[in-house]
Amino acid sequence: MADLSETTDLTLFVRTSGEEIAPWNRQRIVDALLREADIDYLLAAEISRDVEQQIAASGIGLLTTPLVRELVNARLIEKGLEKERRLHGRLGFPLYDVRRLILHQNRENANTPHSPEGTNLLFAEGIKREFSLYDVFSIDVGAAHTAGDFHIHGLGYIDRPYSCCQSLEYLKRFGLKLPHAVNSAKPAKHAEVLLAHMVRFSAILQGHFTGTISWDVVNISFAPYLCQKSDKEVRQFAQMLVYEFSQLAATRGGQALYTDIHLYYDMPAAWADLPAIGPEGLLTGKTYRDYTSDVQRFIRAIFEVFKKGDATGKPFILPRPLLHITKGFWCEPGADELLNLVCDVAACQGNTCFVFERPDEALTTGCFNNVFLKDASERGEWDKPWLMRQAAIQSVTLNLPRLGYKAEGHETTF
Repeated sequence: MADLSETTDLTLFVRTSGEEIAPWNRQRIVDALLREADIDYLLAAEISRDVEQQIAASGIGLLTTPLVRELVNARLIEKGLEKERRLHGRLGFPLYDVRRLILHQNRENANTPHSPEGTNLLFAEGIKREFSLYDVFSIDVGAAHTAGDFHIHGLGYIDRPYSCCQSLEYLKRFGLKLPHAVNSAKPAKHAEVLLAHMVRFSAILQGHFTGTISWDVVNISFAPYLCQKSDKEVRQFAQMLVYEFSQLAATRGGQALYTDIHLYYDMPAAWADLPAIGPEGLLTGKTYRDYTSDVQRFIRAIFEVFKKGDATGKPFILPRPLLHITKGFWCEPGADELLNLVCDVAACQGNTCFVFERPDEALTTGCFNNVFLKDASERGEWDKPWLMRQAAIQSVTLNLPRLGYKAEGHETTF
């Protein structure tokens, strides 16, 4: 046994995960098992000797760390140490899958383009997805997800919240100042600059959230910047807004940026009497209620752009416009004409989403106006709208048809 060990130590080499060639050292198996699987030292030493003997008998001259790990895991399984095997597991892709994903279009996610950046995202997602099921969630939760009892969204992005919603008020007041950026920008003087801040900030937020980046009261926040513009200039700016977001596909993995823009035709009660923030982050001396006509001009211009489509008439998939229908919507002049326009957009291009705001219901679509209108004690710092934001931590979908099937007709069980 001693001679075999010495011979093995002299003749075997291992290609490590750090792309280095290192001489064989059985103690590394022991150290890894103690560190990762928390097993007894004597048992770890026994497993390392068994693996060493198997390698020596095979005649392999150059090993890889994945192969050594697989051999160790096989020994753990033979000894009934499934928990320890999971802790000692290795996450990754088989060579066949890597080759297939690099050479061929991935058809599981239409939003991920087939490009070097896209495949980088696929591999990163795959490893984090395995990590989620192996290490973050319990075995029972992972099994239920895999079986389809429910679906945990964004497993490949387990280290970040799901989605967020905020208004433009923070950018309007403080400009674009990011924690790790070399340069910063003062509050915008012009609508076009504010839009540039909005687009850049959205792209940055995409790297910190799994799903949709939502912007609340978009047409209301821009209104103080548009009051001096002609109708033609407002239409041009609306076109710029839609095109900037629809063509932003150079961020995470080459994906398009999932963006929702919440739009209002009437002035929400939570915003009506707030002091309006205008160019350079300064108060305009008016409330947002005073900009109602500009709010309505802008929303009409936005939906006219969506109705027309792009240069070839194709619909804009993103950003997604969400029109809020409130009780006050029907009292505004021109509401019927706007609704006809919006319905035309929905029928011809399929863009519009409708959000029916009801006083007794908190919205789940990403905006937060109703949440703070229910009870005055919940308004908190609503008078400082640049402090208000909301995030969804996780998204889980219950598979009710499957649960009904498993209940086999027993309503009590269901």
